[in-house]
Amino acid sequence: MFTKAGLKLTLLYSALFFCFFWMFSISLYVWMEKSIGEGMIVKQVVQQEQHGQFEGQFDERSVVIAGDIALNQLKTILLVLNGALLPVIPLTAQFLTRRTLRPVQAIHEQQQQFASDVSHELRTPLSILSGEIEIALKQERTSDDYQHTLRSAKEETDRLVGLVENLLLLTRMEQGKQVQATEAVDVTDLINQVLVTVKQKSAEKCIAVFVMPAEESVVVAGQEALLRQLFLNILDNAIKYTPENGEITIGLSQDGHFGIITVEDTGIGIASEQQERIFDRFYRIDTARSETKGYGLGLSIAQAIMTIHGGKIRLHSALGKGTTFSLHVPLA
Repeated sequence: MFTKAGLKLTLLYSALFFCFFWMFSISLYVWMEKSIGEGMIVKQVVQQEQHGQFEGQFDERSVVIAGDIALNQLKTILLVLNGALLPVIPLTAQFLTRRTLRPVQAIHEQQQQFASDVSHELRTPLSILSGEIEIALKQERTSDDYQHTLRSAKEETDRLVGLVENLLLLTRMEQGKQVQATEAVDVTDLINQVLVTVKQKSAEKCIAVFVMPAEESVVVAGQEALLRQLFLNILDNAIKYTPENGEITIGLSQDGHFGIITVEDTGIGIASEQQERIFDRFYRIDTARSETKGYGLGLSIAQAIMTIHGGKIRLHSALGKGTTFSLHVPLA
């Protein structure tokens, strides 16, 4: 598709450039011909003689010949110049075509990748739902068996609902529909609220969570609901990839115009070649893909929230040594 569109656009650019240069060359030659042609020369000399501005002999023929020579030289120069542009213009047109189509192609590839990722993520829970329901319908079963099937179906349904909600949230943020008026948000209070939410998950893996408060309250400008989602996603990610009996340390501080929240874990870490993609939709590090449940949207949402707030996320990680996320949020 893009090959055919690129060829058409290259031909269009080439035709436009050729038309422009040939029209410019013809216009320049016609203008010069009128300016130094025989009729114009004679007219100027006659006017000067009438006003007494011309003295001595005037060799009209010599001046006309000189004008013709100048015009011929100009014609030669323009022909050579336009001839030299014959190979240059298509190359320039091809370069401009690539520059023009590059963002369009990138968006198209992202859409294709997005559709592929969504299809892949939907296939597993839907297959589980279909398989369990099919088995349950094949023969009569006990009430406990049906309840087990329904609980499993409910779990997969909840995961699908969570996937759809996260995708909708991510889409709204990327389209700017989630941008609202900011307010002063006390990060310490918000972190404590999030810790209550993830307390059960961390307790199940015996993960100790420590909070290192700042010397003074860290109050940032933002949307409280989105910031809560941001901290929840980062902490959930830390718990998910930290082995049992591990530790997570949350640090709060200020630096210039930013409040800094660091989340450091003793988890499996992230390889350097994977760190560039860690914020991509549906991306999960391979070493934990089979061990953890999720769709790989948490960090994508976190980055989108930071973009809305004019902040940034910094990542430092090494395999087997844990990961540290530094969240820089503008102060109120």
